[in-house]
Amino acid sequence: MSGPPGPGAQSRSKAGPARRTLKAAPLAPAEFALLGLLAQSRDAQGNLEAIHGYDLTRRFTEGALADVIRLEPGMLYHYLKKLGRAGFISTTVERQQSRPDRQMHALTQVGDIALRAWLTAPVHATREIRLTFLLKLFLARRLDLQLAIQLIDDQRRVTAALVESLAAQLATLPATTDDDRFRRDVLELRRSQTQAALDWLGTLGS
Repeated sequence: MSGPPGPGAQSRSKAGPARRTLKAAPLAPAEFALLGLLAQSRDAQGNLEAIHGYDLTRRFTEGALADVIRLEPGMLYHYLKKLGRAGFISTTVERQQSRPDRQMHALTQVGDIALRAWLTAPVHATREIRLTFLLKLFLARRLDLQLAIQLIDDQRRVTAALVESLAAQLATLPATTDDDRFRRDVLELRRSQTQAALDWLGTLGS
């Protein structure tokens, strides 16, 4: 019978699942919003600049972003710690003589790559337009105008395909039983909502 694993083996068994869990965990829209705000923080030369958590908090309570999403300070700092552990942001301590030290957060190259990949992908469900797509549009317009234009075009194509798919399902769905009629009501609601989203997308400029 083999003996207990050595210290090295025990350490690997604990670290392995943690790494897999972190890698597999998707980021919430609010986390991508934080990455996008950090991507906008730049100095006069266009270099990325660190920003304090309080300044990030204000962006979620004031201005246009607050019309899309609200983020309480406690959850914001939780997300910042998570993003730091994942390597998407870096955090440094800024010493202050007469006031408490401040933690300053900056976007890393890994975080920038993840953000850009997220911004280029249209959403594939109508319910995601209200939050996820609006966040992408808000950030893309401020980071890269051409990216925003492409995002709108891609979203129109995806949403038009959803409308066609729902219409096709309605065309083949019978209406002989109460359940059938209810399913038609549900599909018609989804189709009308998706068509309304498509009409709205058609009004968007860059």
